[in-house]
Amino acid sequence: MKLPMKKNILIFVTVLTLVFIQGIFVDEGNAITKEEIKIIRFAGDENHPPYEYIDENGNYRGYNIDIINAIAHAAGLYIEIIPMEWNDAILALENNEVDSLIGMSQTEDRLKKYKFTSPTIINEQVIFVNKDTVHINSIEDLSGLKVSYQKNDLNESFIHDIPNVIALPEKDLEDCLFELANNEVDAVLGNRVVGIFHLQRNKLTDKIMTVGESITSVKYGPTVLKDNQELLNTLEEGLEQIKKNKTFDRIYGKWFGEDLGYIKLLIKDYKNEIMILAILIGLVVLFLYLYNIRLKKQVLKRTQELEQANDDLIVKQKEIYNLAYNDSITSLPNRIYFVEELNGILDNIKDEVDSFAVFFLDIDRFKHINDTLGHHVGDHILNLLGIRLSKLVKDLDIVARVGGDEFFILMKGIKDESEIVSLANSILMDFKEPYYIRDYELYLTTSIGIAIYPDGGVDTQALLMNSDLALYKAKDLGGNSYYIYGDEISSEGLEKMVLLNQLRQACDNDQLVLHYQPQIEIKTGKIVGLEALVRWNNPDKGLLYPDKFIALAEETGLIIQMGEWILRQACMQAREWIDQGNDIIMSVNISAKQFQHKTFVKELVSILIESGLEPKNLTLEITETIVISDIEYTLNILDMLKNLGIGVAIDDFGTGYSSLSYLNEMSVNELKIDRSFISDIEKNHKNKMLANTIIILAKQIGLKVTAEGVENLEQLTILKEMDCDIAQGYHFSKPVSKEKIDEMMN
Repeated sequence: MKLPMKKNILIFVTVLTLVFIQGIFVDEGNAITKEEIKIIRFAGDENHPPYEYIDENGNYRGYNIDIINAIAHAAGLYIEIIPMEWNDAILALENNEVDSLIGMSQTEDRLKKYKFTSPTIINEQVIFVNKDTVHINSIEDLSGLKVSYQKNDLNESFIHDIPNVIALPEKDLEDCLFELANNEVDAVLGNRVVGIFHLQRNKLTDKIMTVGESITSVKYGPTVLKDNQELLNTLEEGLEQIKKNKTFDRIYGKWFGEDLGYIKLLIKDYKNEIMILAILIGLVVLFLYLYNIRLKKQVLKRTQELEQANDDLIVKQKEIYNLAYNDSITSLPNRIYFVEELNGILDNIKDEVDSFAVFFLDIDRFKHINDTLGHHVGDHILNLLGIRLSKLVKDLDIVARVGGDEFFILMKGIKDESEIVSLANSILMDFKEPYYIRDYELYLTTSIGIAIYPDGGVDTQALLMNSDLALYKAKDLGGNSYYIYGDEISSEGLEKMVLLNQLRQACDNDQLVLHYQPQIEIKTGKIVGLEALVRWNNPDKGLLYPDKFIALAEETGLIIQMGEWILRQACMQAREWIDQGNDIIMSVNISAKQFQHKTFVKELVSILIESGLEPKNLTLEITETIVISDIEYTLNILDMLKNLGIGVAIDDFGTGYSSLSYLNEMSVNELKIDRSFISDIEKNHKNKMLANTIIILAKQIGLKVTAEGVENLEQLTILKEMDCDIAQGYHFSKPVSKEKIDEMMN
C-alpha cells in the first residue's frame, strides 16, 4: 500500500513541474503575440571586427552591436540585427529591406544618399604592406601596383585617384590581408583597427605592417536613408541618452580602452544564468539523477571556457589599445592619441592665462639614412630619438610619433613664451650629440614648427596646420632651426598650400599644356627637332611657367605623374607631325625622380607603343646631376635606352658637376651647351673658348652638339664656324603653341 502511494506522489510532482514550466513559456508566448510590435531591422558587416563580427561560437557581437542594443534599450525599440556581407548590407538598406546600418564611415558622396547620427567613433584608414616591403611609404607609391580593398568601402574613392593602380576589391578586409600575406597583391587599403584585429586573430602580425601616415580619418556611426528622418531622430535621442548615463563610455572602454569593468557585468550575467540553470537542475534531478551528473560536468566545462575566453579577451583588448594608440617602432603615443589629447585640452580649457603649444618636428634629410643604411637602422634611430625627446619635456607633456620621421610635442601649462624657446633650443642642442648604432656615428638635424594657443589656432585643425606651416618656414630658413607661427607666414603658407592643391588637380583637369621650341640644323636652316616645354593654365593666376611650379612638383612627388603626362602628350604630338610629312625628333626633359623611378623604362615603352612613335624620333634630356647621382644605375638605364633606339642628350652641359671620365662610357647621343655660355659668346672670349672646347670634345667622342639660347645672327655665325650641329633660341622662336609650330612647318 505504501509503495503505490509514493509512486503516485512522484508522478504528481513530475506532472506539476512540467505544467509549471510549460505555463511559463505559454504565458510568455501569448504575451508576445498579443502585442503589436514594430521591429526595427538593422544590417551589419558579418566580418568587421571589433565593430561587428560572428565569433567562433556563431554569436554576432562587437562594438556596434553593443551600441545599437544600448540605444534600443534607452529608446524602447524592438530591434533585429542581421549580419551579412558588407556589399549586401548596403544593397539591403538602399532596397528598404532593412531600416538602418549599424555603422558606416561618412564621406561626401555618402552624405548625398544617407543620413548619419552623431559619430560613435573616428575611423582611420591606412596602408598595409608585407614587412619586407621598402618601396611603399605613401599612397603615391601605389601607382602601378596591385592594391586590394573591401568592396564599397570608403577606400574605393582613394583607389580611383591612384594613377595606373590595379584595384582588386574583395568582400571583406580579412580576405584582402590573406591575399597580401600570400603575395597576391602589393598592398591593402583598410581600417587600421579592423586590420590589426584580423592580423592578431590570424597570427599575421609578423608578416604584415602599416606604413606611412593615415590616409584619412573619418566619422563613423549608425546610418539611415535620407528620407528616414524619424528613425534618425530616434537613434540620435537614444545615443544622447546612453552618452549621458555613461553606457556609451563603458561600451567604448570595453572594446577600445583599458576599462575592464564590463567583465564584472558579464560574470554577473553568467552567474544569474548559472543560478537559473541550477534551479532547473534541482527540479529535474528528482526525475533524472544520472542526467543531472552529466549536466553538471557540461556546466563546469562551459564555465571554464567562459573564464578562459574572458582572460583572452582582456589580453586582446590591451593589444588592440596599444596598437590603436601607440606607435609600434618607438612605443610613443601615435597621431590618434595626440589628437584626442589635444581635443580634450581644448574642450576643458578654462584658464585663459595658461597656454600650451604644439611642436611639429621633422628630421632633416632622414630619407637618406633609410636609403643608404636600411630601414632597420632608421627605425632604431627613431626609437633612440623618441627616448631622447621624452627626457627633454616635462612629465605632463606628450611626445608622439605621427609617421615617418615626424614627431609632435604637446607642451602644457606655459606661463611665458621663453619656456617654448628654451625647449626648442634644448631640442636643437640635443641633436648635436651623435647617434651611435653598430659602427656608425650619425649626426642629425631637425626643423621645428611651433603653434601657440590661442595665437597659433583655437582648434585642433588650426593648431596642427599652423605648426606645419611654421615647419615649412623653418625648412626654408635652411633647417636645423625652429620657427613660431605668426601672421607673417599665414598668407605665404596658405598660398603655397592652395597652389599645391591646385597642382594636384592640374593633370586630371587638363590644365597642363605643352609649348614647343624649334631646334634648327645650322648648316641647312631646317627644323629638325622640337623641345617640349610644359606650361600650367592655373585657374586663378593664368599661364604659369615651370619656374613657378616644377620645384613644388619635385618636392611633393607629383613630378612623376606630371612627367608621364608630358612624355605621352609630346610623343603623340610628334607622331601627328611625322604623319604630316615632317621628319622631326621630339626632345623631352626628364626629372631626376622620374628617371630614377623603378617603372620608368616600362612606362616609356608603353607610351611609345600607345603613341606609335618610333624610338629614333625621341630624345630624352637629362641633367648632369642625374648622371652622377648614381652612376651605376644611370649607366644601366642609358644602355637600356640605347638598345631601344631612344636618343639621350645631356642638358645644360657645363653647369653641373660633370665627370668627364664617365662621358665616354655613357650611351648618350648629344650634348646641349647651356645658354649661359652662348648668351654673350660674341663679346666674351672666355665663354667662346669654353663653348668651342665642348664642341671639340663632343665631336671627338662622336656626339651631336646643340647650343641653347641663341639670340642673334652673330652668335649663330660663330657657332657655325665652330661646327656646332643644332641651335635653338629666341633668334628663331620662343617656345610656342602647337598651332604656331603648324604654321612654321607649313
